[in-house]
Amino acid sequence: MNKYSYKPPENGFPEWNNNPEIYQLNRMEAHATLMPYSTIEEALKCNRESSSYYKSLNGKWKFSFAENPDKRVKNFYELDYDCSGWDEITVPGHWQLQGYDYPQYTNVRYPWEGKEDIKPPFAPTKYNPVGSYVRTFTIPDEWKGQPVYLSFQGVESAFYVWVNGDFVGYSEDTFTPAEFDITPYLIEGENKLAVEVYRWCDGSWLEDQDFWRLSGIFRDVYLYSTPDVHIYDFFVTTDLDGNYVNGELRVKAKLVNYFRKDMGRYTVEAMLFDKSHNLVKNIIMEATLNEGCYSTEIEGSCFVENPLKWSAEYPNLYTLVLVLRDSTGKIVETESCRVGFRKFEIVDGIMKINGKRIVFKGVNRHEFSHEKGRAIDYSDMVRDIKLMKAFNINAVRTSHYPNNPLWYDLCDEYGIYVIDETNLETHGTWAYDQRHEKPDTVPGSKKEWTGAVLDRCNSMFQRDKNHPCVLIWSLGNEAWGGENFIIMHDFFKKNDPTRVVQYEGVSRVREYEAASDIESRMYSRPHDIEFYARRNPKKPFVLIEYCHAMGNSCGNLFKYTELFDRYPVLQGGFIWDWIDQAIKTRSEEGTEYLGYGGDFGDTPNDGNFCGNGLIFADRTISPKIYEVKKCYQNVKFEGEDIRNGRIKITNNHLFTNLNEYDLYWKVTANGIPVSEGKMCVDIEPLSSETVTIPYEIPDERGIETAHERTVEGPDGKTGMGPVDTEYILTVGFLTKEDSLWAQKGHEIAYEQFIIPCEYKAPCIPGMSCENTAACPGIDAIALKDEETCFIIEGQNFAVKFNKANGNLESYRYHGHEILKNTPVPNFWRAVTDNDRGNGHPARCGVWREAGEKRELRSLTVERSDGRIEVKQVYTFANMVSKSAETYLFVNYTVHGGGEIGIRMKLAPGEGLPEIPEIGMMFILDKSFEDITWYGRGPHDNYWDRNCGARIGIYEDKVQNQFVPYLRPQECGNKTDVRWAKISGSNGIEIKFIGEPVFEMNALPYTPFELEACDHPYKLPESDKVVLRINYRQMGVGGDDSWGARTHPDFTLYANRIYEYSFKLVPIYRQK
Repeated sequence: MNKYSYKPPENGFPEWNNNPEIYQLNRMEAHATLMPYSTIEEALKCNRESSSYYKSLNGKWKFSFAENPDKRVKNFYELDYDCSGWDEITVPGHWQLQGYDYPQYTNVRYPWEGKEDIKPPFAPTKYNPVGSYVRTFTIPDEWKGQPVYLSFQGVESAFYVWVNGDFVGYSEDTFTPAEFDITPYLIEGENKLAVEVYRWCDGSWLEDQDFWRLSGIFRDVYLYSTPDVHIYDFFVTTDLDGNYVNGELRVKAKLVNYFRKDMGRYTVEAMLFDKSHNLVKNIIMEATLNEGCYSTEIEGSCFVENPLKWSAEYPNLYTLVLVLRDSTGKIVETESCRVGFRKFEIVDGIMKINGKRIVFKGVNRHEFSHEKGRAIDYSDMVRDIKLMKAFNINAVRTSHYPNNPLWYDLCDEYGIYVIDETNLETHGTWAYDQRHEKPDTVPGSKKEWTGAVLDRCNSMFQRDKNHPCVLIWSLGNEAWGGENFIIMHDFFKKNDPTRVVQYEGVSRVREYEAASDIESRMYSRPHDIEFYARRNPKKPFVLIEYCHAMGNSCGNLFKYTELFDRYPVLQGGFIWDWIDQAIKTRSEEGTEYLGYGGDFGDTPNDGNFCGNGLIFADRTISPKIYEVKKCYQNVKFEGEDIRNGRIKITNNHLFTNLNEYDLYWKVTANGIPVSEGKMCVDIEPLSSETVTIPYEIPDERGIETAHERTVEGPDGKTGMGPVDTEYILTVGFLTKEDSLWAQKGHEIAYEQFIIPCEYKAPCIPGMSCENTAACPGIDAIALKDEETCFIIEGQNFAVKFNKANGNLESYRYHGHEILKNTPVPNFWRAVTDNDRGNGHPARCGVWREAGEKRELRSLTVERSDGRIEVKQVYTFANMVSKSAETYLFVNYTVHGGGEIGIRMKLAPGEGLPEIPEIGMMFILDKSFEDITWYGRGPHDNYWDRNCGARIGIYEDKVQNQFVPYLRPQECGNKTDVRWAKISGSNGIEIKFIGEPVFEMNALPYTPFELEACDHPYKLPESDKVVLRINYRQMGVGGDDSWGARTHPDFTLYANRIYEYSFKLVPIYRQK
């Protein structure tokens, strides 16, 4: 092999600028992920890094940074150029995260907009940083005389390579490997490797993804060697017969005779091993390598009787070892890969895996780490995949580029279906309403871009073709349409007819419909996809992006998953997206925080639009993911006769009988467990059975005991409470054994049912009921009518109401002031990202200060047996309606034990916008730090996002209710709360009891404080607890974050009267 003879581009520009037809120089042909081994035993382990043919170049490199190409050190690659004084940088890694340049987050806009006025295919030149990397290496002695290759797994965005001062090659395409044959460049002893990386190139017009714009050598770099005759590439496919029982294994391989010598006859034996390393089948293929022959291709196949099938439920893998032998039978090298027998196809307009209709319960996944950017490591990937499996996610779209090769190994092993996406997005070169190709739209039908996009397709295909997890090839994301997409589609279908090809862009440009085998859309509303399903469509439908998880989001998810179950042609979707893209940084004061667009001086930027994850950037989970787990579970429970324990269970698994799990059940009485058990049920995949749960409701004494543990009087003594005993049956399925991704006892599905039964407990002293006068032991109370206030006093308590404004100014109990500020009717929540995106703050702003600006119209005080009632009527000075004024009625009923019943009624005037929240906000001292509640939890939940929050009794610290979204916003809410109790260090507890339920939110901050700060670290140190006891808060929505409003059924419209009530009960626990 000779050294490469370089010729500069004919147009006078460098390869990286204004040369879209030049995307590589002297780069090796793409091939499958592989590594030579010396023995069959080594190959069976599939540990590429342990091979003696592998040498890592990761670690410290010398580094020089320049702001643009003109300022770079042009001759740094020369052998005699001394780089010893340069800084060091870690590879893999981004230079922006190691003290150079700045990270930049944009969604649609190209990062150079507003700085350089350029059009495709020109690259920036004024500010286009260049990183110069240098390191040395030596070749292992055992490699001498053998070919040696240099592999870059990911470099952003274009780079040149020199070895020992000689130019080796050039490559673009950030996310697929670039390999170079460096055999003719090597010298004895120490070799110098120099790499020049450009932040942007003409190929960057094809890389306008919604992500952080980062640069550098961010994936592994390594050397590998091979014998003179080497298996350069191989393609393994499996097929199943018409009954999906028996299989066929097909192997194609390419042999390279590096030195073109007469090597004679070689054989390749393809050996198929099961997981116990027992040989199952083998295929013998032969080739003759004559002098002058550089490469040859061979192929073979064999029948495999009833192999274990691969699916997300049962990711059964075999290991294929390719054994290359010379004419004497000696092993020259071995290679290997995992193999899964599965068949993915479209039959009668439905996608099927191994003959069964597939539903993608998916998520889009950017590769990201808050500390390392896209230079993630193996442990990050394992954390991701274990979480996905644990939360019932079965599919990933590699948005919007091929992921690290190790990710596909994990998806094969753990069982995740993959849409593998070409590194192609040109969002900033076209408009949503565009119907015809514009001069600047790329790649479109422009021939000068055809080679580049095909190269990206081919590099991904060749690398990932042997992975059973890859079911669908994607042509890219948001790149409009054009003939180039037809060409890309046809490339995949010609080279790999075993998989489906997908491209969402054709939904915008129907002229190029043939570029996609399926109908894939983004952010369609539930009624839109149902409309599609009812039109007798020809193509299966997938939401390639939906349920935009920005900030506090993921409302309405259940509506989509219900449609996926109802209509066979609707085959699931991929939530946007998996992880917040945020970068750990520090404020000027040294406070560590997670930064988003604009925090690094980056312009243009798209702010916190990078915060769309089901998990946070540090890989801790957000409350949203619990809703995903519930909606994605593969078991459905329906109550047929709950009182008698009869439940219809539908098994939506494709291949798993529910006897693989334990069915558990638990009955609670007012949140307290009273009976539980386990059983085994035999329910075949895709079938239903009615099961009788053998639970028992306790006798009256059992009821009383359970109830006494949950209801307390003002004196802190327990007793029967004035509420019905509520029995809830929880049923679910638990794993029986440990697995790769979960321990024994992991819950895969559950449901809760309220058991219909009637039992009413009597009231106790100090607790109100319908007939207070009939209850013994009610303490006497006194009313004082003073000049500026009414004071109501009883044993150990005093309540003061201001006559001028009606405010409850003081509530003292056992000598302690409970209130830090007066309770205020509240109609506002801290604006969420979805609210901001749909114009909610401006549209609904009239409600923001409505509670504070209310005006008292009347205040009356009435006394009856054992209680005093304070009635208030308010209007709102800031409300302008078409006709009637908006009225607010607030009634306080004070009982002798210090209990206060609160009833609020809101009667909005006409023409007002929807109401964010209806409730009462209490400000308490920060010493009330413990919160306990009986309702949905333990994580926060909302009217349209509470399927995954089960009813129970929970306790936690108030400060832990805050959810650290990238930008502070509404969080911490709890729905269907029966009662809540907040406790202080002074022995005082305050219990709120719903009539029957309320929503509750306890945080250290008011809604106004939350939305005043653009980062959590800027929130002030709190000296209070803000407790909101609400009728309800509107849903959080989530169809998208740039216009979609909360669904009507989860919206508080101002065209009706709202009324609710609850009780406030003080409790004193003497220390």
